[in-house]
Amino acid sequence: METLEGKNIVITGGTGGLGFAIAERLITSGANVVLADLPGADGAGALAALPQDPAQDKGRAIFVAMDVSDADDVERAAAEAEARLGPIDGVVANAGIAPPTDAFDYDAQSWRRTMGVNVDGVFFTAQSFAKRMKAAGRPGSIVMISSIAGFRVVKPERHAAYGTSKAAVAHLASLLGVEWAPHGIRVNALAPGYTATQILKKAQESDPEMMANWLSQVPIARLLEPAEIANGVAFLLSDLASGVTATTLSVDGGYRPA
Repeated sequence: METLEGKNIVITGGTGGLGFAIAERLITSGANVVLADLPGADGAGALAALPQDPAQDKGRAIFVAMDVSDADDVERAAAEAEARLGPIDGVVANAGIAPPTDAFDYDAQSWRRTMGVNVDGVFFTAQSFAKRMKAAGRPGSIVMISSIAGFRVVKPERHAAYGTSKAAVAHLASLLGVEWAPHGIRVNALAPGYTATQILKKAQESDPEMMANWLSQVPIARLLEPAEIANGVAFLLSDLASGVTATTLSVDGGYRPA
């Protein structure tokens, strides 16, 4: 993705899982990245694990603490990111949570926390950085991480709040992609399928029968690799996708629920 070289890109939830895989992909494409995550995240460890070259003026990374569910904290972190790295060209709104709970048993706090991170946090992040892009007259690209759970009922799972939030994220990307198009700001969503993160690897160990059921619904008959999701994100951020906005790219191995 040569068009990413030298661009400054923020990744929320950037220190682990998909966020870290996306950071690796962008770094190797010559982008500078901001790993934005909760204050308790291992920012130093994540930075040390990235393939940075201190001798280069590109492919650099910094860590910025950010609670995406707090609009004021997002504003503070956005200002810090720009002060340390320069104007931001792209954003990956990746931070999210997925507490499994029977819908009969959801308490108000758990439901609101999921929505606060997965929906409010995505909007606050996009809004804060898009305002800066608009004020500077700079084009930009925002990628919101949705999920196959936002488009189809995945089973057997107990993630009513998560699925609802990810459906909202995909529609939000369409709404903002249209509204902000006149300002040169593209907004898209990416919907990953079952991906070989630590969470799913643990699920495979604890319930191999459930995992076999999941994989039977994936035509490529395997879990996706985090790098494959990262490739899709890199495409949407890059100039190769200059005509793509207000849409959702599915990277799901052809997932078709039974």
